[in-house]
Parts: sequence; structure tokens; C-alpha cells
Amino acid sequence: MKRWMSLPVLALAACTSVPPEGVDARMQRWQGYPVEALMDKWGVPAQTTKVEGQDWLIYRDSRSSSKPSIGVGVGGGSGNVFGSIGTVFGGGRSSDGCTRQVVVADGKVAQIRWQGDPKLCWELTPVPGDTPQQ
Repeated sequence: MKRWMSLPVLALAACTSVPPEGVDARMQRWQGYPVEALMDKWGVPAQTTKVEGQDWLIYRDSRSSSKPSIGVGVGGGSGNVFGSIGTVFGGGRSSDGCTRQVVVADGKVAQIRWQGDPKLCWELTPVPGDTPQQ
């Protein structure tokens, strides 16, 4: 019985979220790094553009998944007659996205802006390795 009591705790742990402040902090750790170091870890951006003389790298990612569902039903029968009533809670498809915009100045990461699902942005953004080279 005790084993079953821990299932709700495990279910909640699987759904943990990342606060936006945590994502901000992870993004800020990249400031000052050479843009090549960022691209080595993040890969090739989906788009590059120039805004007011600054280079911008734009990374767009999305993830689709199935949401868990719970079915509840009541049934009964007698003889040759059987009836049931049921419903399903939750379920379906879920789509999360993350857009990260990297502002580059003098070949270094100057600023990173992000928008989207904090957990996905957190997962997609690796921690930089060494200290930035000045």
C-alpha cells in the first residue's frame, strides 16, 4: 500500500516547472562569450538578421507530446442487458515552443531574450563551459 502512496508524488515531480527567473539566469550566463562558443553548443540558428546595426541569431524550437488522460467509468449489467457511462479527463496533444534571440556585439553574446515555455527553454539552453575569453 505504501508503494501506491508515492505515485502522486512521482506524478507531480514529473510535471515540475522551471521558473522564468531560472531561465533568465541561465541565459545571462552566456553574456560575454564568443558567439562561436555559443553556436558550438546551441547549433546553427534558424534565422540570422541585423537590427539597428547589431547581429541577431534566432533559435526556434518546438515539441509536441501527448498529455496523460484519466478515464472514469461506471458500468453494470444483469442478464443480457449491460450499460455503462464513462468520461475521459485530460489527454490530447500538447505543443510547447521556445524562441531565443541572441544579440551579438563585437563577436560576443551581448544579450539573450527568450519567449515560450520556460521548461523547454531551460532544457534547450546548455550551461556554458569555461569562463568567457576577454
